[in-house]
Amino acid sequence: MTEATRLANFFIKTGTIATLEGQKVEKVTYSADPAKALDATTPMVVLVNRGTAGPGELVAAALLDDKRAELVGEKTFGEGAQQKTFELPDGAALILSVAKYGSPSGKKLQDDAVTPDVLVAGNFEEPQSDDEDSETPTATPPVKPAVQMDDQLNKALDLLKAKTS
Repeated sequence: MTEATRLANFFIKTGTIATLEGQKVEKVTYSADPAKALDATTPMVVLVNRGTAGPGELVAAALLDDKRAELVGEKTFGEGAQQKTFELPDGAALILSVAKYGSPSGKKLQDDAVTPDVLVAGNFEEPQSDDEDSETPTATPPVKPAVQMDDQLNKALDLLKAKTS
């Protein structure tokens, strides 16, 4: 998460990047440092989906809430907690979430995830497992996969083109 706040700061010149707060963890606010911003003005569109988690969500939430970029895709996974490991007497360990990261608007990543400005469902099929016996010879040669259109990427490119024209 430290690297995520640094990455977000490259694109955000001022304002809040994230917060961290827990029952026994005092609230910490991570703010942008203008001296560390590399490019705070170029139009941006960021792709997110249900595979975007943890640090990726923190960056996406910061860019969205600070109105620095538009987000395109699906709702993210929802992982944004600081964890602590407690070792137990029998050698086992217990990992507990002790604080949650929040977006600049106050939404907790762990609870709410990040919902993009422009919802576009992914159109790629999940990989299927090969349940067939691998020793059985195949009578037909493997079929070259068809080219698929990426609706999320196309929408993001359309938005970016509209911003730059």
